[in-house]
Amino acid sequence: MLTDPEEYKSFESELDLFSIHVDHLPIWERIRFKVAREIASQQGQGQPHTQREDGLKDYLRGFSLWLKNAVHRNPYLAGEHDYLFAGHPRRKLEEDGYWWDIYCDPIHEKEELDYVHMEMPHLLSHRSPAKTNNLRYLELVEYGGTIQRQIGLRQPSIPDEVISRLREAEAEIERRFDADIDLVSKVRHNLHVRNTNLPLYERLLDRVDPEVAIVVVSYGRETFIEACKRKEIPVVELQHGVIYDTHFGYAYPEDETKVMFPDYVLTWGEFWNENLRFPIPDERVISVGYPYLEDRLNQYDDVEPAKQLLFISQGTIGRELSQFALKVHEDDRIEHEVVYKLHPGEYDRWEDEYPWLAESDMRVIDESEPPLYRLFAESSAQVGVGSTAVYEGLCFDLETFVFEADGADVLQPLVEDGAASMIEDVDDLAGQMGSVDTSQFDRERFFKSDSVANILEELERIHDEHRK
Repeated sequence: MLTDPEEYKSFESELDLFSIHVDHLPIWERIRFKVAREIASQQGQGQPHTQREDGLKDYLRGFSLWLKNAVHRNPYLAGEHDYLFAGHPRRKLEEDGYWWDIYCDPIHEKEELDYVHMEMPHLLSHRSPAKTNNLRYLELVEYGGTIQRQIGLRQPSIPDEVISRLREAEAEIERRFDADIDLVSKVRHNLHVRNTNLPLYERLLDRVDPEVAIVVVSYGRETFIEACKRKEIPVVELQHGVIYDTHFGYAYPEDETKVMFPDYVLTWGEFWNENLRFPIPDERVISVGYPYLEDRLNQYDDVEPAKQLLFISQGTIGRELSQFALKVHEDDRIEHEVVYKLHPGEYDRWEDEYPWLAESDMRVIDESEPPLYRLFAESSAQVGVGSTAVYEGLCFDLETFVFEADGADVLQPLVEDGAASMIEDVDDLAGQMGSVDTSQFDRERFFKSDSVANILEELERIHDEHRK
């Protein structure tokens, strides 16, 4: 998260960035989130996920995946379906031995929808065996576009006046945020991706002919959403993480909108609907619940909690939080066993980036086993900063502490409600352990019950409205 998100909003407004168009296409909305994240990174906010490099080896790997996709899970051979899911590529290994798309597979399991599930590769691979039935991969689209760009096809043209305004914005970013961001290159790349991938997505939609498209993450999928809008296919987004009033993938100023945004957002509960202004009418932001969480609460209902304090890590604040966790682990006043749960985006780099953890005897979870929800069920308390998982942990009645670091304001509503306590150091934690009232957490407000039934009802309603 940015050190000063309000300053970022002011920067956008004063330079009128939403008004910049190339061939009638608003371009700021397509790069806004990535620019904010890159500024945060240069401000020392850390790396949320492991990133792949665009080197020769990766291009060759992508080309091989593209070739394989012609015969294996080819999306253009999917046939016609009422619903097209564009799922989350980062799957989760569950205790049944399958890799789940945790946002979509609980819906697919009901087998009530005529659907096809499309998946982009994550770090140039797909997890297998996948839980998802009727699964297709998107290399023919994504890497088909990459091949076109590499040989110079469909290059965009950016008018001089647009370049001038972007250069002005670059200078302002340098002045306000002390960050070096090449906006012109970002816009040129984004438009080039759009020019190459849009026809491929349109052809795919013609083949599948869905009545409704469902996405898990909308920011970064603007070209797919544009293709859907051109084909008059309504787009529905399933909430996948914490949504807050300075999340630049969702929160937009009162007098601005995002053209390439889903037509509907299905959230986990009323709290998320009230937490910010979405760039769509309020009646199209609908509370449905979180199926994966609901399933796991039932699965681990009979697990007895132990005196265990669970730390929930994130790449953006991992260094600071892991150092604090080690201090807690070494403090005699804390009688709980300390367990440090890494984010999946930290699994392959934590030993290099957090050597103090690697050298300690504290238990560090750096793989998908045991599952996060089992850890919740086995624990009695948790510490986090701004992670979705902290909200989920509260559903397991965990005494909850928010470590004061960059991004902690995301969990401020929990502190204000009395469901969590803010801590700055080990003294704070030692003094407050056992005093937080978990009953203050209104689970229904954050995670509506009967989630799968609610989602199916809304998707079928949108489907029927579209057919009229």
